[in-house]
Amino acid sequence: MNRRDATRALVGGLLMLGGARGQQSPAAVRIGELRQLPEVWADLEFRFANQPCLLVRVPPPKEASPRIFKAGEQVYLTAYSRLCTHQGCTVPLPDRQQNIECGCHGSRFRADGSLLAGPASQPLRAIRLELLEGVVWAVGWQDS
Repeated sequence: MNRRDATRALVGGLLMLGGARGQQSPAAVRIGELRQLPEVWADLEFRFANQPCLLVRVPPPKEASPRIFKAGEQVYLTAYSRLCTHQGCTVPLPDRQQNIECGCHGSRFRADGSLLAGPASQPLRAIRLELLEGVVWAVGWQDS
């Protein structure tokens, strides 16, 4: 490696490090009070990282899932972006069967945002939640 190549590699690495530092987590967002979700399948719409999102109270999971947040005794929540992972269309709210079907290309998701059928190959992007003094907060993406 000559000096020119070494300098390019060093500058490229520094630019990548600077770009990584520039990627900040989205600001925490107050979604609402836990009492606003009195029963299973109650939901609250909100915006997080400039995206339409949904918080849903779900039944106790049959098995542990990183998508499900235990907010209290027998109170389980999930939150996710409503942007379809196929091509970014906004998906509707869950239907009566607690399924979501993207109107653009037919991808199907469960009410917790997990993938049922493509063409999307990923579930709806999950959001990390926190509960502080009875208030539910969106605090980051689960994948970061």
